[in-house]
Amino acid sequence: MKILGMVVSARRLGNSEIAVREALMGAEEAGAETEIIRLTDYEIKPCIGCMRCAFKKEKCHIKDDCNRVYEKMLEADALILGVPDYILGAAGYLKMLLDRSMGYLFAQNRPFYGKPAMAIVPYGVKDWEGLTMPMVSIFLLSLGYRIVDQIMVRCQGPGEILFNEEVLERCHKTGKLIAAGAVKYRGKEGTCPVCHNNLMEIDELEVRCPICNIKGHIIIEDGKLSVKFEDPENHRWTPENIKEHFEKNVLPSGPRYMKLRNEIKERLKRYR
Repeated sequence: MKILGMVVSARRLGNSEIAVREALMGAEEAGAETEIIRLTDYEIKPCIGCMRCAFKKEKCHIKDDCNRVYEKMLEADALILGVPDYILGAAGYLKMLLDRSMGYLFAQNRPFYGKPAMAIVPYGVKDWEGLTMPMVSIFLLSLGYRIVDQIMVRCQGPGEILFNEEVLERCHKTGKLIAAGAVKYRGKEGTCPVCHNNLMEIDELEVRCPICNIKGHIIIEDGKLSVKFEDPENHRWTPENIKEHFEKNVLPSGPRYMKLRNEIKERLKRYR
């Protein structure tokens, strides 16, 4: 088994990299082959929305290192991801990479589907975790990874994670378990049973996970609040729902544009 560690931070041997390396060391103990990359060592340009990857099933035509990164991910059987929290969200390089993943999201044979993954998110200040873990979950789930563990760890200064022996031990153990073939989720259970995040949209007593698009109702019993989801297995990330989304919502936009493009060109003259 080959496991890739990916660090989305420019800080060498910072908290994110230390956590990823600890998980990889656990994986190596279980006999896995490992490799680590820093995403900031690669040139990743913004997606230009040409849609060739989705409609024509072509590799991205942008001249940068994005395809190289995805090739490394494709070669690996599992992913250990370390992403720092920056201003209530994940470091921007992760979103840049995600925006370039549409070809893999809508691929018929989704190459990442079912591969185990672990995410570690260092953050600096309590109550400033924001949307970081939901963004990391979206990255992994949209590609089809099976999330085995998600860890938020408070460590503000460089290297502070070294003093959190509990988290380092957990990283080590999860890396070892992934190398041994574990796929069962072992992280903190969130409100959503799919992404395990607590980010919810609430309309009166109805609830929706905006990440996984499953709906439910708020239940209050003995002073405790919980959510009962109607159909948690029917979330947006299933292969069937991704296929339906592409065929019904994305694919029709191509011929629709071709039909309207002359009129669009004419109407655009006003804004030139």
